[in-house]
Amino acid sequence: MSVVNISIGQLVTSNAGRDQTNIYLVVGTQQNKFLLLANGRERTFKNPKQKNIRHVNVLKPIAQGVAEKIQSGMKITDEEIRQAIKILYKPDDL
Repeated sequence: MSVVNISIGQLVTSNAGRDQTNIYLVVGTQQNKFLLLANGRERTFKNPKQKNIRHVNVLKPIAQGVAEKIQSGMKITDEEIRQAIKILYKPDDL
């Protein structure tokens, strides 16, 4: 899978490393094989986690409002990231 298939604002879970099974929101990409991930708590928007695309599982939902803000360069808060994850992540539906 390449970064082309993953959108900013999409939910992902980590499947490798110390953060295995954590839920993140994609806030950026690097070098076509790394994702910048934030969860609004340990990993903030200003200090995102860089993760290899091979080490994540992509979930279907996309946080449209957050994605639009990030892409347009508007300021986004960690609270907005936490709320987007809370609203979109429903383990029963997956």
